[in-house]
Amino acid sequence: MKGSATMTIGLGAMLLLSACGGGEMTVAANATDVAVPVEAPVAPATPVVAATAAPAAAAQDQSLDAFWRKFRTAALANDAAGIAALSAPSVIQRGELDDGPQARLSPRQVPAVLAKLLEQPDGVDAAERTQRQMLEATTVPKRDKAFPDNQFRFGNLEFERGAQGWRLVRMYYEAEE
Repeated sequence: MKGSATMTIGLGAMLLLSACGGGEMTVAANATDVAVPVEAPVAPATPVVAATAAPAAAAQDQSLDAFWRKFRTAALANDAAGIAALSAPSVIQRGELDDGPQARLSPRQVPAVLAKLLEQPDGVDAAERTQRQMLEATTVPKRDKAFPDNQFRFGNLEFERGAQGWRLVRMYYEAEE
C-alpha cells in the first residue's frame, strides 16, 4: 500500500514495532490505540520449533500397575524422595470428611503425613488392619468401577493420571489429638 495511510494497532504491537526499529509512531486519543504508517518495517517471524511430546506421552501412558509397584515400594520403605516423585505438585490433605478443612502439601511434605496415615486403620476394612498392612497385602491395585479410568482410590489415598502420569493427589488424614 502506498501513501500516508495509517492503521490502528494495540499497545502491545506498538511496543513490538518499537523494539524492532519500526518507523514513526503517534499515540491516538485512546492510550491503547496507536497510529503507525503502513509502510513500517515488520521483523520476520521467528520459525516455530516443534516440541517433542514423547516424555509427557510416555508418562501419561504409564499403567496403573507400573505406578502402583513404584508407589507401594516407596511408601513401604518410607522412601521420601520416591514418594515425593510420585506425588502431584500439590497434594490435598483433608480430614475424615470432605467438608472439613483442607491443606495443600508440597511433595516434600507428603512422606511425613503418609507415614502417619499408614499407621491408622482406614475405618472400612472388616479386619481393622492398618493402611500399611493393607498396602503390604495389595501387590496389584484393585480398581473400583465407581471411579473414572484416570482415578484410583486405595484406603485414604487418591491417585489421578494426568500429563505427568499417575500421581498421589489427595490424602484423608486427620491428626489424632
